[in-house]
Amino acid sequence: MSGFFESDIVREAITEMEELQQEIIEKMMYAPFFDNEEKKEHLQLMRDFLDKQRNLYFRISLSDDPEAQMMKDRIKDAAQLLGMDENSGVNEFFDIMEESIKKLEEQTEG
Repeated sequence: MSGFFESDIVREAITEMEELQQEIIEKMMYAPFFDNEEKKEHLQLMRDFLDKQRNLYFRISLSDDPEAQMMKDRIKDAAQLLGMDENSGVNEFFDIMEESIKKLEEQTEG
């Protein structure tokens, strides 16, 4: 393991992301039955997860650690699999995801 991923702050962030991701996945099967309040809570979980992803990506982008750079490449590849234009950056992809969450929140309120 590299120095970047040995950092307590980075490990804590990754653990928090894993926990959020697990919670989102577990609740997803019940999503069709959510009332508006539960939908709002679920969207907030998704927003929190996205914020943590954005923060970790920022940290990775600042690092010159080889393993961090490999992770950065894997994140970019994953974003492209999810529809990111290869000419765009990951931060733009995060912006699109945030806008999608915002639209879902507006639908829930309306």
